[in-house]
Amino acid sequence: MNAYARRAKYERARQLKIRIAIMIGIMITLILCLVFSIRAFANTDEASVDLSSKQYKSIMIYCNDSVESIAEEYYTPEFSSVKRMEDEIRSINHISPYDELIPGNYLVIPYYNV
Repeated sequence: MNAYARRAKYERARQLKIRIAIMIGIMITLILCLVFSIRAFANTDEASVDLSSKQYKSIMIYCNDSVESIAEEYYTPEFSSVKRMEDEIRSINHISPYDELIPGNYLVIPYYNV
């Protein structure tokens, strides 16, 4: 066998190894995708699917309004507690617990659209 034939044989074997490595990589990727998609479907529970979506609206502040009174007025069970809603209103509007609300200004409040 001459040098050219050996070189051609070596190159064919090298290309075959590369093709096999690519095919193994593709198969591993497909298997991982399948495993993770099965796990994702297995974790969805019909009872826990929440069909409501969180939205936001702007409301005007009136005299004697406080974050607590607004949270109580607009509270829905999706927030799990009035305190959680208060905290979210404060966070959205960058209000500390010591800030006073100014009548005539507006607050952004979250609500759930069912």
